[in-house]
Amino acid sequence: MKWINEFKIFEANENNDSPKRSDRLLTDAQRNHEEDKSEVVSGPSPAMLFTDVVGSSKMWSEDPKTMDLQLNKHFELMDNLARKHGGFVVKTIGDAFMVYFSKDENSLENAVDFAVEVINTEKLKLRIGICSGKMIAKNCKIQNVQLLDFFGDVVNTASRMESKVSEEGGIAFTSVDDVSEQIKSISKKYKKIVKIEGSSIPDLKGVKVPFAYKLRV
Repeated sequence: MKWINEFKIFEANENNDSPKRSDRLLTDAQRNHEEDKSEVVSGPSPAMLFTDVVGSSKMWSEDPKTMDLQLNKHFELMDNLARKHGGFVVKTIGDAFMVYFSKDENSLENAVDFAVEVINTEKLKLRIGICSGKMIAKNCKIQNVQLLDFFGDVVNTASRMESKVSEEGGIAFTSVDDVSEQIKSISKKYKKIVKIEGSSIPDLKGVKVPFAYKLRV
């Protein structure tokens, strides 16, 4: 395995406590994504987003045929909307997605807009978590194909936002950067937004953030 541009750091320091989402199988969506390969440390940061379908194990057990059909539609929706909002699907495992939003002054807002549209469109109940900030990009050979993957505290934190903070049908997000202007813009668009701080933030299993936001759609 070879680090892109000799260990070039895109976004935060690598954390060995990788979330389970790091085991997801890579898709082809990020192949030849030259923008990501040429990004530098300075400038705006990207955002990472994780989703999970609530109660999917039960649905698979009770009606696998219907669940299979729903997931086919879900995969197509996720890919199309990610592209629409300036992102791409990094990888999946089952019905769960990891989606990257390119470096942009509005990367966090783009990720939130994507999440809101997904929840408003998708019939399946989702939990979504987001974090923006610097992360490490790495070329990984998966199923004999070289594909791009991402690692670090920001990736771990985005995963924890989904699994520990977001609620059914809701979105949780945070950032390691100063994103006050993006937060203002997001708050103007979406009124059902609540800030949580300090002890109100659940145990994130190895990562810490000073604040997080929960959004109900």
